[in-house]
Amino acid sequence: MTQLTLCMPSNRNLRNSAGAIETALIYADKRDCLLVVSDNSGDAEKRARYENSSPRLTYVVPDGENALQNMAYALSHVETDFLLPMGDDDEIYGLDDREPFDFANLPDDVIGVRPQTFVWTNDKGVQRADRFSITAEDPGSRLLEYNEKARGNNGLYYSAYRADLFKNLFSLFSKAHPTRGGYCDWALSFALCAAGKFLHDPSTIYRYDLGRWAKGQNLEATKASVYVQAGLPDTADRFSALLRFIDTHVFVTSLPLSDQQRQNALMTNARLALRTFLQEVAQAPDQYDPEVVYLAELTGQTPDLTSAFQISLLMADRLQEGLAGKYVRFVQAAGGVV
Repeated sequence: MTQLTLCMPSNRNLRNSAGAIETALIYADKRDCLLVVSDNSGDAEKRARYENSSPRLTYVVPDGENALQNMAYALSHVETDFLLPMGDDDEIYGLDDREPFDFANLPDDVIGVRPQTFVWTNDKGVQRADRFSITAEDPGSRLLEYNEKARGNNGLYYSAYRADLFKNLFSLFSKAHPTRGGYCDWALSFALCAAGKFLHDPSTIYRYDLGRWAKGQNLEATKASVYVQAGLPDTADRFSALLRFIDTHVFVTSLPLSDQQRQNALMTNARLALRTFLQEVAQAPDQYDPEVVYLAELTGQTPDLTSAFQISLLMADRLQEGLAGKYVRFVQAAGGVV
């Protein structure tokens, strides 16, 4: 029985996406899995090449050019128990000398299977390879484990997940998040680590194209542009740790965890992300609104996580007026209270 679907929202033209699609089709044939391509590129040549081209490929064309809607449309065509999100500039390979991973008998506490992830640039080739798993027993320890092992790269996002869990989390993000920004991938990955363990599949290589993130001298501008594209000020990168704290907090609130597990994850998230933001404000107070400096100091003196979260929303509102109210609605959509 087919267990896995590669899920690829695609906006690039045929020339720039063929490598991703062709390697995914070869992988699907080798590993008895499926591929969904939701293509909003409008490229007629690409459509002619791939529509009805393979029994393993579901090629669909959504309405409009919205990236989140494109991903949601791709996800809506996944019917297998597991899915692997894939970028249309990345590539995937199955190694012939390795036994294919068995998705049929995974323990219930495993929610993800990560391939060998090769971080790649067009100019320099493979920059690093990540092969780690996330296997700590409790959610908070898994957050700490990922924070230590990731080393600034979120390649873990491109893993195979239990489809229902990933779909539900993405649906919450796409329908209710205040900005739906591309910077939220880190918060999504931390939340997924809280949800369960990740095992390693040594038989699969995922080549992640670093793309614009590889341009060292333009890195700060690139980071700022991600927030601007989400409708936030170009100074939002200074608030990145705060936004990650808030987003991860809300995502974890929505997960099917016990109260003890959820509290464990929420407290660890505060230690990792909120503490980082408070330290950044303390070290460079001139970079922030005086009210943010005051609220950060107040948060540092607040032992109660609920109160600290509420104050964090006030700091977010100083980044952009009205953001706090939008986050309150996001929390409510996740089934939490503020």
